[in-house]
Amino acid sequence: MIKKVIKSVLGKGNVKRINRVRQTLSYARQMWRNSSDMAQNYPDRIALSCLMQIHGFEKALAVNNTRTLEAVNYSRLIERLQELLNLGMSPDNFVIRETAAVLKSVLDGLNGHEDDKKALDDFIAWNDIAMDFRGGVERITREEIFSHTNFDFGAFVRSRHSVRRFKDKIISSELIREIVNDALYCPSACNRQPFRVYFSENPQTVSRIIKCIPDQFVARNVHDALIVTCDRTLLSQSELHDQEYLNGGIFLGFLVLSIHAHGLGSCLFQFLQASSRQDAIRREFGISAGEVISAFVGIGEVEDEVLCACAQRRPIDEVLVKL
Repeated sequence: MIKKVIKSVLGKGNVKRINRVRQTLSYARQMWRNSSDMAQNYPDRIALSCLMQIHGFEKALAVNNTRTLEAVNYSRLIERLQELLNLGMSPDNFVIRETAAVLKSVLDGLNGHEDDKKALDDFIAWNDIAMDFRGGVERITREEIFSHTNFDFGAFVRSRHSVRRFKDKIISSELIREIVNDALYCPSACNRQPFRVYFSENPQTVSRIIKCIPDQFVARNVHDALIVTCDRTLLSQSELHDQEYLNGGIFLGFLVLSIHAHGLGSCLFQFLQASSRQDAIRREFGISAGEVISAFVGIGEVEDEVLCACAQRRPIDEVLVKL
């Protein structure tokens, strides 16, 4: 429609001017959308900024870079936390507690900064913030890091298969919590952990989830499923072209291995469909507009004997490249 209007004004033959006007209008429209999104997501942007800053502090502590930490405007960061509370964020929110814990750890290790230390202590006390989060860095021995590696990992990952037939049973919330809690220890960009996992113990709701799985031929043998999303509000604008899928993909890898370790079967159903389809599913299950649906994961107790695709792996020399 816009293209027709431009042509009617400038004339069909003036291709260069038509393209320039179209590009200008497109850019203006995108800027308008961005400004609207920024106004709506202001608290999310503050939270993102806090998480990125404090993870930078932890990295600085890990390499003993005190010069960087000495120059930080801590009072401004405390003000931003107070702003989040004023905007309705709970004192028990992860962003508030994690930021406060890291700030306290950093300031406790710095000489001076007495005003900042008092301001932080007052902020924590006034807002009744629980300080049971670990923040900063901790000293860990090599022995502790590798204390649980004495098992055959190769045999473990080779024994995991994509299973497409399950016993007709919905998995309990207690077991789902254990599985997801273990998967949360996967790496993520600046420890932002933008993952969400949606599940239900209600058979009718589970049935609705399964009907949304793209591969209906496979899904008819699935009796329980998870919806895995990645929250884009925890990623900066410059990262949105790939980080939601990169972080979501890392989490999915840990999730299916955690499912396997807990004695259950799983099958991944990728979900990279049109935004209209994503919007419909978000509305169906109350998923926020800022979340991208990464995948559905069929999950369940495996039947006593199942048929699994051989899914032969590529030769290692095709994958591993020596430079």
